[in-house]
Amino acid sequence: MMLRHVLAALLITTPTAAEMVDGNRIIVLDGDTVALSCTAPSPRCSERIRFLDIDAPETFHPDCDEGLKAGLAAKARVVALIRGKVVWIERSGRRDVYGRTLAALRVGGPSGVNVGMQLEREGLALQWKPGADAKEERRLYWCGPQ
Repeated sequence: MMLRHVLAALLITTPTAAEMVDGNRIIVLDGDTVALSCTAPSPRCSERIRFLDIDAPETFHPDCDEGLKAGLAAKARVVALIRGKVVWIERSGRRDVYGRTLAALRVGGPSGVNVGMQLEREGLALQWKPGADAKEERRLYWCGPQ
């Protein structure tokens, strides 16, 4: 009996590799990060998901006013893409340095529109590359030289 409860708890708290989610359940934090709320709310139970391989400008600690405007536009576009739709979340099995799940979000199922790539096509996000030089390149793209 105890083993059954432990296994049930693991299934609830361990993210699956891929799942379909109602887009209205997804909390959009910014242009490249969302959160899934828990079915039974408890402290720190939500899963934060960072879009795989893209970077949108920051909205919480922007580098410049132009970056903030671009970040808010990216966030609004994510909302427009997912609200009222079925969203397929395809987890990579990796986490970023902040512990966020790295995943691709697709609207309309596993072969649907990749939200991150759509933002990139529309110029609202850039491809993510590691390193200080790449970070500075992205900052220059959003803010220009300072």
